[in-house]
Amino acid sequence: MRYYETLYIVHPDYEEQRLNGVQREVDQRVAKNGGSIIDSYVWGKRRLAYPVSKHRYGTYMLLNYETDKPFVSELNQWLELHEAILAHITIHLDEKPEPKERKPMETAPATRKEGERPRGQETFQDK
Repeated sequence: MRYYETLYIVHPDYEEQRLNGVQREVDQRVAKNGGSIIDSYVWGKRRLAYPVSKHRYGTYMLLNYETDKPFVSELNQWLELHEAILAHITIHLDEKPEPKERKPMETAPATRKEGERPRGQETFQDK
């Protein structure tokens, strides 16, 4: 078995429903070519290191999969032509990746006293 990880960046203006549609399309493309999805998730919207197709932000999506037959070049060509995907990269993994554990967002307890500013938000007059 060969293990791969594909990171692809989706158009920043896509809302959750459209992101899920793109994710489903990519997952189906891998499954259609004989691959088995290990993990597929939205990593989040982030600022890009440099503009890609005149966009400064993009939604990062990560896909881990395994396959017997190599079809990575076909998948990369398809990703290149997909209008919603700004950029992508695929790497070969030596070991089977573990599915990422998903935790609900935790809220930090309120520990500040009344009138106290959060750390790092002092004004010049405070210093």
